[in-house]
Amino acid sequence: MVVNPEILEELYIDAGPKRMEKARKYVNENRVKITKVIYDDVNKFEVRSKVRGDNVVYDIYIQVEDGEIQDVSCTCEDYHQHYSTCKHILATIIEFSQNSKYIRIFSQINSFKEEEEPIYNTYHIKKNNEKYRTFKQLINAFHYTSNSENEYTHQKVAPHSINLIPKLIYNTYNKNLKVEFKIGDKHLYKLKNLPEFYDRMVNGQYYEYGSKLGFKHTTEAFSLESLPILNFLLKYAEIIKYANETSKAYAYYGTSLSDSYITISNTGMDELFDVLKGDSIFWQRDGKESSLYFYDSEPDIKFSIEKIENGEYKIYPNIDIYEYETIQGREYTYILINKNLYRCSKEFKENELKLLETFRNNFETQITFSENDLPQLFSLVFPKVKNSIDLDKLNQEEIQKYVPQELYVKVFLDYDNKNYITADIKFIYGDLEFNPLLEEKIEIARDLVKEDEVLELFRRTGFMLDIHNARLILVKDEDIYNFLSTEVEEFMQKFEVLATENFKQKEIKGLKVGNLGVRIENNLLKVDFSNIDFDLEELTEIMDKYKLKKKYHRLKDGSFLKLEQNESVDFLNSITEQIDIDYKELEKGELILPVHRSMYLDRLLQGMKTINVQKDEKYIKLVDQIQEKQINIELPKNLNANLREYQKIGYEWLKVLDEYKFGGILADDMGLGKTLQLIAVILSYIQQEENPKPSIVICPSSLSLNWENEINKFAPEIKALVIRGTKQERKRQITNIPKYNIVISSYELLKRDIELYKELNFEFKYMIVDEAQYIKNNNTQNAKAIKKINSETRYALTRNSDRKFTFRVMVNI
Repeated sequence: MVVNPEILEELYIDAGPKRMEKARKYVNENRVKITKVIYDDVNKFEVRSKVRGDNVVYDIYIQVEDGEIQDVSCTCEDYHQHYSTCKHILATIIEFSQNSKYIRIFSQINSFKEEEEPIYNTYHIKKNNEKYRTFKQLINAFHYTSNSENEYTHQKVAPHSINLIPKLIYNTYNKNLKVEFKIGDKHLYKLKNLPEFYDRMVNGQYYEYGSKLGFKHTTEAFSLESLPILNFLLKYAEIIKYANETSKAYAYYGTSLSDSYITISNTGMDELFDVLKGDSIFWQRDGKESSLYFYDSEPDIKFSIEKIENGEYKIYPNIDIYEYETIQGREYTYILINKNLYRCSKEFKENELKLLETFRNNFETQITFSENDLPQLFSLVFPKVKNSIDLDKLNQEEIQKYVPQELYVKVFLDYDNKNYITADIKFIYGDLEFNPLLEEKIEIARDLVKEDEVLELFRRTGFMLDIHNARLILVKDEDIYNFLSTEVEEFMQKFEVLATENFKQKEIKGLKVGNLGVRIENNLLKVDFSNIDFDLEELTEIMDKYKLKKKYHRLKDGSFLKLEQNESVDFLNSITEQIDIDYKELEKGELILPVHRSMYLDRLLQGMKTINVQKDEKYIKLVDQIQEKQINIELPKNLNANLREYQKIGYEWLKVLDEYKFGGILADDMGLGKTLQLIAVILSYIQQEENPKPSIVICPSSLSLNWENEINKFAPEIKALVIRGTKQERKRQITNIPKYNIVISSYELLKRDIELYKELNFEFKYMIVDEAQYIKNNNTQNAKAIKKINSETRYALTRNSDRKFTFRVMVNI
């Protein structure tokens, strides 16, 4: 046997029958792999393992000291939700305790043969020839190796003298665009292999391109003008390098990129233009070389309208429709005209370029149309390209009746009886005003493009057509909230927006607690919520939506309550969630809490800018005392010790906590006198009370006698009893507890005797939990037993590093 049966039994009970069944299944299916064992005996060992679940492998850790479980952990969700024994922890302890290999090895540690590899080999034994292997690797990693290559035995170059010259090559037939590079100062050499150039730059390598050019490849070697194109080259050379290395590894499937040039992609086109805008570079188009200038502007393309015979008109561009090319980038479109490359906006592409493409796609240098088509031209086409259309060749008086006036829009907002937003729209041209949702014949030139944009804005916002009332309506709560919070601003900037008083009253509100009253009365903390500016009966629904990360809550009156970035809502959530109370308690207008919640409430209120807090004197005094502003407590008489200053502070703090029945945690390193401070607290209590109640200390068994010795040494007038011996002896001792000031029991014995404590129903003054990291998992038998002890004030002693675990458990106790 390699594990104490009592330890196994404790884990079995904590896990429960369902987890036990699954754990045995995992063991039978060989899903458990023990990865590390540190073993002394059945009561002291550590085990680490990996357990294969359905889709995930979990890491497990078990530590046992003095026959008690010190720590268990698992990376599974079940453990982190309940902090109790999961099926993976249970499967590990079953595998370790029942596997014949472990039984053989750890029952008879020295009995394995030389050729056998013991399971714990990798943790306790290192072979001599591997003992210093890691140190040798460390030395080799830092070993200095000189570079035998003399970088300057060849021709040197001055700093910032190397130029990088790009050459853009375009194939009209397949629309392929690529860029090559030349390098040099006075004499230029073609870069034949871009990935190799990338490696030279990364490694700062010296390299000769020919008899007239050799230099160390650093950024400082290149001219300042070449640095932008150098960064562009290095980015794409790295892509080519690693793409080609990958294709070689899978040569059957892949094809390599060219090493000598960069094929320009959509994204690459945008980046290349950013580097070269405002410059002229070498250019080759279909084998013919020249220069190409990069213009960061749109080309001056104009369209003229002219009247011809028989009442017909024509429209034509000012450029040759066959002499331009378009190159598509990711963000922009580029137009190549003669020896110039222009960058165009999205609007230019969708309007001017679309019109130009109509000519080219139909192989027409001009488009003719009748006079009857003029209204459509000026209603649909002209508004989008009016800055590029030349009307000088037309009779201005005749044409004015076709050119639409500026569109003006009015919007009237209101709520209907269902709390939906209604929008009545009016389009206005000069003196004419009409509802665009009614089918009316309007005998004027209209800007149909802008009218469509206006209606599209309403559609995007969520408005739907109310046919019966010829208006638009917004019905979804989320659409209404978004409209009120952000989108209405855009409407107000573009249109004249008029709203009824009914509409204005139902604005978005921010929940405000406003004034908050805090007082201590009859040793209870009372918080007044009666001044909240909404109906408290809606609070539960409001907070439920807050927890679901909703942006808003619609109140019964139709207005909206903003839940995002709302200090008051955050406060209400914190005070209910952390204290574990129901929102219905807040609906009464007053929250009643144990007084020990005062400090938590005070921390919540700190920094609250929108809440005006009225505190009574008792509450202020309590907070000040806990924060060590007004402490002046005398030490007990007959204490055989001179407390150091920090120990006096700790004693006073514990006394203040006791005064308000708070309890607390004393976390400090070993040897700094935590035990002495608690002895002083107990001594002070029994000196002040005529009939003092007993107190109880729960600690590891190894510390029981230490507590007794410390009490006899520092405060011999305290009557102390250590619970020990057989079950019958312990029963007799526990029955006599009222005769003593303090009793001391180990965690192990408390678990065994807890039913007797419950039966006798003792009420202790203090319960002191020493080495409280033993209960950092509050679902263990240790923690469950401690929860059943009835005491006025609870103190925990622990190491500084474990205080967060102890706090979690003590809060639940």
